[in-house]
Amino acid sequence: MKTLFAGIALLWGCITIVSAQDFYLPVSSKSKTAIASLHRASELYSNIHFKEGKVELDKAMAEDPNFFMAHIYAVQYASKAEKPALIDKTLALDATNLNEAEKIMRGLIVKWHEDSTAKAAETMNALIAAYPETPQALEWASLHSFYTDKNLDGALDYSEKLAKMSPKYAPNYNILGYLYMEKKEMDKAKAAFEKYISLAPKEPNTYDSMAEFYLENKDYAKSAEYYDKAAAMGLPGAKERADKARAMIK
Repeated sequence: MKTLFAGIALLWGCITIVSAQDFYLPVSSKSKTAIASLHRASELYSNIHFKEGKVELDKAMAEDPNFFMAHIYAVQYASKAEKPALIDKTLALDATNLNEAEKIMRGLIVKWHEDSTAKAAETMNALIAAYPETPQALEWASLHSFYTDKNLDGALDYSEKLAKMSPKYAPNYNILGYLYMEKKEMDKAKAAFEKYISLAPKEPNTYDSMAEFYLENKDYAKSAEYYDKAAAMGLPGAKERADKARAMIK
Protein backbone atom coordinates (compact mmCIF):
# COMPACT_ATOMS: atom_id res chain seq x y z
CA MET A 1 0.00 0.00 0.00
CA LYS A 2 1.36 3.38 -0.97
CA THR A 3 1.53 5.67 2.03
CA LEU A 4 0.53 9.33 2.24
CA PHE A 5 2.65 11.28 4.69
CA ALA A 6 0.33 13.95 6.05
CA GLY A 7 -3.00 12.51 6.96
CA ILE A 8 -3.45 9.04 5.52
CA ALA A 9 -0.46 6.89 6.26
CA LEU A 10 3.15 6.95 6.92
CA LEU A 11 6.01 4.54 7.42
CA TRP A 12 7.99 5.06 10.61
CA GLY A 13 10.36 3.03 12.74
CA CYS A 14 10.35 -0.75 13.12
CA ILE A 15 11.93 -1.88 16.40
CA THR A 16 12.16 -5.48 15.29
CA ILE A 17 15.01 -4.55 12.95
CA VAL A 18 17.26 -2.35 15.06
CA SER A 19 17.14 -1.31 18.68
CA ALA A 20 15.19 1.81 19.55
CA GLN A 21 18.35 3.47 20.81
CA ASP A 22 20.07 2.90 17.48
CA PHE A 23 17.17 3.73 15.18
CA TYR A 24 15.12 6.50 16.74
CA LEU A 25 15.89 10.14 17.28
CA PRO A 26 16.26 10.99 20.99
CA VAL A 27 13.33 12.21 23.06
CA SER A 28 13.22 14.34 26.20
CA SER A 29 10.45 12.41 27.95
CA LYS A 30 11.54 10.66 31.15
CA SER A 31 8.64 8.19 31.04
CA LYS A 32 9.83 4.78 29.91
CA THR A 33 6.20 3.69 29.55
CA ALA A 34 5.39 6.61 27.25
CA ILE A 35 8.50 6.04 25.16
CA ALA A 36 7.69 2.32 24.80
CA SER A 37 4.17 3.20 23.65
CA LEU A 38 5.56 5.66 21.10
CA HIS A 39 7.89 3.01 19.72
CA ARG A 40 5.05 0.49 19.51
CA ALA A 41 2.98 3.08 17.70
CA SER A 42 5.83 3.64 15.25
CA GLU A 43 6.13 -0.06 14.53
CA LEU A 44 2.38 -0.42 14.02
CA TYR A 45 2.10 2.62 11.77
CA SER A 46 5.11 1.50 9.75
CA ASN A 47 3.31 -1.73 8.94
CA ILE A 48 -0.02 -0.04 8.14
CA HIS A 49 -1.83 -0.97 11.34
CA PHE A 50 -3.32 2.50 11.70
CA LYS A 51 -6.03 1.92 14.28
CA GLU A 52 -3.70 0.05 16.62
CA GLY A 53 -0.94 2.60 16.07
CA LYS A 54 -3.18 5.49 17.08
CA VAL A 55 -4.15 3.65 20.26
CA GLU A 56 -0.48 3.36 21.24
CA LEU A 57 0.24 6.97 20.30
CA ASP A 58 -2.68 8.12 22.46
CA LYS A 59 -1.30 6.01 25.32
CA ALA A 60 2.07 7.72 25.00
CA MET A 61 0.52 11.18 25.23
CA ALA A 62 -1.78 10.15 28.08
CA GLU A 63 1.18 8.78 30.05
CA ASP A 64 3.20 11.95 29.45
CA PRO A 65 1.02 14.88 28.28
CA ASN A 66 4.17 16.93 27.61
CA PHE A 67 5.80 14.24 25.46
CA PHE A 68 6.91 16.54 22.67
CA MET A 69 7.99 13.92 20.14
CA ALA A 70 4.68 12.07 20.53
CA HIS A 71 2.89 15.31 19.63
CA ILE A 72 5.16 15.66 16.60
CA TYR A 73 4.02 12.22 15.46
CA ALA A 74 0.38 13.17 16.04
CA VAL A 75 0.69 16.29 13.89
CA GLN A 76 2.27 14.34 11.04
CA TYR A 77 -0.36 11.58 11.14
CA ALA A 78 -3.27 14.02 11.35
CA SER A 79 -5.83 14.72 8.69
CA LYS A 80 -5.88 18.17 7.14
CA ALA A 81 -8.88 19.10 9.28
CA GLU A 82 -7.29 17.90 12.52
CA LYS A 83 -3.85 19.34 11.93
CA PRO A 84 -4.32 23.02 12.94
CA ALA A 85 -5.60 22.18 16.43
CA LEU A 86 -2.80 19.67 16.98
CA ILE A 87 -0.22 22.21 15.83
CA ASP A 88 -1.55 24.73 18.34
CA LYS A 89 -1.47 22.10 21.09
CA THR A 90 2.11 21.11 20.23
CA LEU A 91 3.37 24.69 20.19
CA ALA A 92 1.73 25.30 23.58
CA LEU A 93 3.93 22.67 25.22
CA ASP A 94 6.83 23.80 27.39
CA ALA A 95 9.88 23.95 25.12
CA THR A 96 12.42 24.66 27.85
CA ASN A 97 14.03 21.23 28.01
CA LEU A 98 13.71 20.05 24.43
CA ASN A 99 16.68 18.23 22.93
CA GLU A 100 18.21 19.22 19.59
CA ALA A 101 16.02 16.89 17.52
CA GLU A 102 12.87 18.21 19.15
CA LYS A 103 13.96 21.83 18.69
CA ILE A 104 14.56 21.18 15.01
CA MET A 105 11.16 19.53 14.57
CA ARG A 106 9.48 22.29 16.55
CA GLY A 107 10.85 24.68 13.96
CA LEU A 108 8.96 22.80 11.26
CA ILE A 109 5.75 22.94 13.31
CA VAL A 110 6.19 26.71 13.65
CA LYS A 111 6.52 26.96 9.86
CA TRP A 112 3.35 24.91 9.37
CA HIS A 113 1.55 27.13 11.88
CA GLU A 114 2.41 30.12 9.72
CA ASP A 115 1.97 28.38 6.36
CA SER A 116 0.39 24.95 6.04
CA THR A 117 2.16 24.44 2.69
CA ALA A 118 5.67 25.19 4.01
CA LYS A 119 8.41 22.92 2.69
CA ALA A 120 10.38 20.63 4.99
CA ALA A 121 13.74 20.44 3.19
CA GLU A 122 15.59 22.97 5.37
CA THR A 123 14.39 21.27 8.55
CA MET A 124 15.34 17.83 7.29
CA ASN A 125 18.81 19.02 6.27
CA ALA A 126 19.30 20.34 9.80
CA LEU A 127 18.05 17.10 11.31
CA ILE A 128 20.46 14.97 9.29
CA ALA A 129 23.35 17.34 10.03
CA ALA A 130 22.64 16.98 13.74
CA TYR A 131 22.06 13.19 13.62
CA PRO A 132 24.02 11.83 10.63
CA GLU A 133 24.19 8.29 12.06
CA THR A 134 20.54 8.02 13.11
CA PRO A 135 18.43 6.09 10.58
CA GLN A 136 15.18 7.81 11.54
CA ALA A 137 16.57 11.17 10.44
CA LEU A 138 17.08 9.79 6.93
CA GLU A 139 13.68 8.15 6.94
CA TRP A 140 11.90 11.34 7.92
CA ALA A 141 13.86 13.26 5.29
CA SER A 142 12.84 10.75 2.63
CA LEU A 143 9.18 10.84 3.60
CA HIS A 144 9.05 14.62 3.76
CA SER A 145 10.84 14.92 0.43
CA PHE A 146 8.39 12.50 -1.18
CA TYR A 147 5.09 13.59 0.34
CA THR A 148 5.57 17.10 1.74
CA ASP A 149 7.94 18.66 -0.77
CA LYS A 150 7.13 16.48 -3.81
CA ASN A 151 10.88 16.11 -4.42
CA LEU A 152 11.17 12.64 -5.91
CA ASP A 153 14.92 12.71 -6.48
CA GLY A 154 15.59 13.96 -2.96
CA ALA A 155 13.39 11.27 -1.46
CA LEU A 156 15.12 8.58 -3.47
CA ASP A 157 18.56 9.81 -2.42
CA TYR A 158 17.60 9.67 1.27
CA SER A 159 15.96 6.25 0.96
CA GLU A 160 18.95 4.78 -0.83
CA LYS A 161 21.23 6.14 1.88
CA LEU A 162 18.94 4.64 4.52
CA ALA A 163 19.09 1.27 2.76
CA LYS A 164 22.88 1.37 3.04
CA MET A 165 22.81 2.46 6.67
CA SER A 166 20.07 0.00 7.76
CA PRO A 167 19.83 -2.69 5.05
CA LYS A 168 17.44 -4.83 7.10
CA TYR A 169 14.95 -2.05 7.84
CA ALA A 170 11.94 -3.41 5.97
CA PRO A 171 9.59 -0.40 5.60
CA ASN A 172 12.17 1.62 3.69
CA TYR A 173 11.94 -0.85 0.81
CA ASN A 174 8.26 -0.06 0.51
CA ILE A 175 9.06 3.60 -0.01
CA LEU A 176 11.89 2.69 -2.38
CA GLY A 177 9.52 0.54 -4.42
CA TYR A 178 7.08 3.39 -4.92
CA LEU A 179 9.84 5.87 -5.64
CA TYR A 180 11.25 3.62 -8.34
CA MET A 181 7.77 3.13 -9.78
CA GLU A 182 7.32 6.90 -9.95
CA LYS A 183 10.55 7.05 -11.93
CA LYS A 184 9.39 4.14 -14.14
CA GLU A 185 12.36 2.02 -13.04
CA MET A 186 10.25 -1.10 -12.77
CA ASP A 187 13.02 -3.66 -12.30
CA LYS A 188 14.32 -1.74 -9.30
CA ALA A 189 10.79 -1.29 -7.99
CA LYS A 190 10.09 -5.01 -8.15
CA ALA A 191 13.38 -5.81 -6.41
CA ALA A 192 12.56 -3.34 -3.63
CA PHE A 193 9.12 -4.86 -3.04
CA GLU A 194 10.61 -8.36 -3.08
CA LYS A 195 13.10 -7.24 -0.44
CA TYR A 196 10.24 -5.79 1.60
CA ILE A 197 8.45 -9.15 1.53
CA SER A 198 11.59 -11.09 2.41
CA LEU A 199 12.27 -8.90 5.45
CA ALA A 200 8.69 -8.72 6.71
CA PRO A 201 6.86 -11.82 5.40
CA LYS A 202 4.22 -11.72 8.15
CA GLU A 203 3.12 -8.18 7.34
CA PRO A 204 0.16 -8.03 4.92
CA ASN A 205 1.17 -4.63 3.57
CA THR A 206 4.20 -6.19 1.87
CA TYR A 207 1.91 -8.23 -0.38
CA ASP A 208 -0.46 -5.31 -0.92
CA SER A 209 2.42 -3.20 -2.22
CA MET A 210 3.59 -5.95 -4.56
CA ALA A 211 0.00 -6.28 -5.79
CA GLU A 212 0.00 -2.58 -6.61
CA PHE A 213 3.26 -3.02 -8.50
CA TYR A 214 1.68 -5.72 -10.68
CA LEU A 215 -1.45 -3.62 -11.12
CA GLU A 216 0.65 -0.72 -12.34
CA ASN A 217 2.31 -3.09 -14.81
CA LYS A 218 -1.04 -4.46 -15.97
CA ASP A 219 -0.37 -8.00 -14.75
CA TYR A 220 -3.83 -8.26 -13.24
CA ALA A 221 -3.67 -11.96 -12.41
CA LYS A 222 -0.51 -11.50 -10.35
CA SER A 223 -1.96 -8.39 -8.79
CA ALA A 224 -5.06 -10.26 -7.66
CA GLU A 225 -2.88 -13.07 -6.31
CA TYR A 226 -0.93 -10.71 -4.05
CA TYR A 227 -4.00 -8.77 -3.00
CA ASP A 228 -5.53 -12.11 -2.00
CA LYS A 229 -2.49 -12.82 0.18
CA ALA A 230 -2.87 -9.47 1.88
CA ALA A 231 -6.59 -10.05 2.35
CA ALA A 232 -5.99 -13.49 3.86
CA MET A 233 -3.72 -11.82 6.41
CA GLY A 234 -6.46 -9.37 7.35
CA LEU A 235 -5.50 -6.16 5.52
CA PRO A 236 -8.61 -3.95 5.20
CA GLY A 237 -9.68 -3.28 1.63
CA ALA A 238 -7.38 -5.87 0.08
CA LYS A 239 -10.20 -8.23 -0.91
CA GLU A 240 -11.99 -5.45 -2.78
CA ARG A 241 -8.75 -4.54 -4.56
CA ALA A 242 -8.23 -8.20 -5.48
CA ASP A 243 -11.72 -8.39 -6.97
CA LYS A 244 -11.12 -5.24 -9.01
CA ALA A 245 -7.83 -6.63 -10.33
CA ARG A 246 -9.55 -9.90 -11.31
CA ALA A 247 -12.25 -7.96 -13.13
CA MET A 248 -9.55 -6.37 -15.30
CA ILE A 249 -8.18 -9.71 -16.52
CA LYS A 250 -8.98 -10.13 -20.20
